[in-house]
Amino acid sequence: MSSSSSKIEVKFLIDKEQQRVVFAEAGSDFVDLLFSFLTLPLGRIVRLLGKKSGWGSLDSLYESVEQLDAKLFQTEACKKMLLNPRSAAAKQCEGFKIKGIHERNPRRFYTCSQDDCQIQYTCNYYSYASKVLCSRCGKFMDAAWQWEKLTADEEGFIDIGTPDFIITDDLQVTLHSFKKGLSLFKQFHIEDSSVLEEKVMGFGTQEALKLLGRLLVSKSALTDIYFPDSYGQNNEDFALPINERLGADGEEKKISFELILNKKNNKVLYAEADDDFVDQLVSFLTFPLGSVLKFHSGNILSFGGCIQNLYSSAERINLEFFKSNNCRNMLLTPMLPTFYGIKNQILELKETESLKATVPRSCRKCYPDNGSKICKSAPCMHGISAQEYIEQNPKLVNRAPDNDELSDNDESSDDDGAFVVSSKNLWFRMTFIFLRYQSSLQ
Repeated sequence: MSSSSSKIEVKFLIDKEQQRVVFAEAGSDFVDLLFSFLTLPLGRIVRLLGKKSGWGSLDSLYESVEQLDAKLFQTEACKKMLLNPRSAAAKQCEGFKIKGIHERNPRRFYTCSQDDCQIQYTCNYYSYASKVLCSRCGKFMDAAWQWEKLTADEEGFIDIGTPDFIITDDLQVTLHSFKKGLSLFKQFHIEDSSVLEEKVMGFGTQEALKLLGRLLVSKSALTDIYFPDSYGQNNEDFALPINERLGADGEEKKISFELILNKKNNKVLYAEADDDFVDQLVSFLTFPLGSVLKFHSGNILSFGGCIQNLYSSAERINLEFFKSNNCRNMLLTPMLPTFYGIKNQILELKETESLKATVPRSCRKCYPDNGSKICKSAPCMHGISAQEYIEQNPKLVNRAPDNDELSDNDESSDDDGAFVVSSKNLWFRMTFIFLRYQSSLQ
């Protein structure tokens, strides 16, 4: 890919004397990128930043999950779902010029590679996660396919015909206007225009990653990118304001765990908890950033950095400038992908609906013989007219290889909504996870 196709041109207005960015001017493609940060799961952000996000205890949580034995998870896919979580809005971002932030191919899915398993039933499973066992035959679902790509008009969040935007140093996003520019000059006490200089910068993957890393720790994110020597001058400690959260039934949900204290200084040494609390804790890695801000909407200004300005900007921009109300909701109330939720979730976070597809003349056994084309007739020589595909729960422990029928709630159990195994012994085996959380539990 050429550099021109992987960078976005952004015009910066620079205060040469103070070495700071007054504001930037950019089109909808850059604003799409900024707003898309709100859809990223926390675990993916930590992964992108090399476990050096500096975002509270998230780096430690991520490393703890990495070090856990795979046997402590319901399935092999569960650990991968936590360490590289999907975004429910990833398909909206696939066509972005800047690559490497969102999933490379969010449309890829996997089906059972056993032809006999596929042609035996007219309704079959698929999964977005790799290393998932087919609930029918028990073999890996490793035959890769992909859904149809969204059109250019469908991708992104902001309408392509929207005028340019002004983005302030602390990431307040507004439509471009002369009045807004003057107000920023006044805010920065700029009376002599000779100190100002326009610079066009090619904004690519590295710049996007740096910006992502400054969102929660700096009030001057754009200056930090343009003048990297200024890093750290406007840093703030990242701390989440605590709000009481009630369940859907209006009652407060609680999970008990034990804290081990140092009696001399009354500080927390570590905590011991059962699988419910551990499941709640590791599930934070799957939460979209925008959902965390939504949970704390009453205290959003208490956040460090400038991420709250980005969220508030998406709230203030008129709906007419978004491609749809659904696109706006993806930013302000992002959902979890299907099967990423847990049954005992304290924080109410909805999942997207699973995609169901009926593919006519799609016999798996005929497909290679037809030169990778659909069947010539229906039914085909194997008696297949069409096949329906529904998503399989990656957390589902394979225990029914001889199912005759497929349903949306195929032999589910209480464990199917959990990432970690349910075991009385887990209370002790998971203790070491919390050794790194002394500062956050004090």
